[in-house]
Amino acid sequence: MNLAFALLLPFLQGDPLQREAGAKNLDPKNLNPKNKAPCLLIADENLHGENFSGIHQDIEIISNRFDIAQAASTAGLAAQFSDFDFSAYPSGYFACICYRVSKEKAVVEHIIDQALHLLRDGGELILCGAKNEGIKRYAGVAAEHFHSSANTRKQSTMYLARIIKPLLTSGTESSEAPGLSSNYSELIPIKLDHETTLYTKAGAFGSAKIDQGSQMLAGFLGRFFEGFQAPPKSLLDLGCGYGYLSACAARFGLACIVATDNCAAAIDTCQANMTRLKIPAEVIADDCAQGITVKFDAIVCNPPFHQGFKTDSALTEKFVRSAAQHLKPGGKALFVVNQFVPLEKIAGRMFLDVDVVERDQSFKLIVMTSAFRP
Repeated sequence: MNLAFALLLPFLQGDPLQREAGAKNLDPKNLNPKNKAPCLLIADENLHGENFSGIHQDIEIISNRFDIAQAASTAGLAAQFSDFDFSAYPSGYFACICYRVSKEKAVVEHIIDQALHLLRDGGELILCGAKNEGIKRYAGVAAEHFHSSANTRKQSTMYLARIIKPLLTSGTESSEAPGLSSNYSELIPIKLDHETTLYTKAGAFGSAKIDQGSQMLAGFLGRFFEGFQAPPKSLLDLGCGYGYLSACAARFGLACIVATDNCAAAIDTCQANMTRLKIPAEVIADDCAQGITVKFDAIVCNPPFHQGFKTDSALTEKFVRSAAQHLKPGGKALFVVNQFVPLEKIAGRMFLDVDVVERDQSFKLIVMTSAFRP
């Protein structure tokens, strides 16, 4: 269990209705019986792999990661997978919102803004994070946005900040704090070429520009497809992001493209781009294609090597293993990774042929064929 989750866990255990009554010296019978979810856990990739079985069954979870939402559902919790779309919850529904801050500033500020509307008067926003992750700034932004104060304490390398939404009185109406993002859903245009524009957004990989590694892979696609004995008909874009590689691969006349990602923002933008460009790709939310049973002639992938704020070498192996599982006999996978990622060594345990076909100062392209250990 990571320290951030350990700090949040006490707020997520026990009967939340009873806890709220105790905090306010109320008789639980006087609380609204229709509200059976007075506490919300907002979970992004930083809570990957945590055990949700110790959380009270009346707690709700919203996550922008498919695997986390799935794990919460498996633990018997009400879980929503979305790009932090809170429209399903009525205003003033929650007495408590717990959130381990995300890596992206726009995501954190979006959640702080939404928390103000979701919390009851007297409700509490609980933020957790490290100093170098901006937790002190976010606590200050939340306090200003709430017209309140932040009670912040440090435990080891983490800080826990508690901000109470005050009872609404004249003069305490909501106003946006300086620098607080109010356009989280805004699409960002990225020019593929003079004829084609793709759109991405905050929260999706490569949201500000075309990723340099993905661009290198896209430039090699022609030579990659020429290496097949017969032109490939099907392709899996593994970790598709907003669909850049799928859009590039579609120009080669593939009959079937499946794009998959674990991130809700990626799925939403990829689907929008495929629809806009009239590319008949199937876009599937999944955890590294674990739920996809069909196999493909070709796979392209720019695998992540960060899980939230931390580098995670196991992610590389997870994506390579998925590629081995999803290739047809005679199929090929093309990956791009940073020079320091030892993908050749990892892939050598699952593929007979692993070839570095191109490299520059930052990235390398690797073609893998003949999977023997899926």
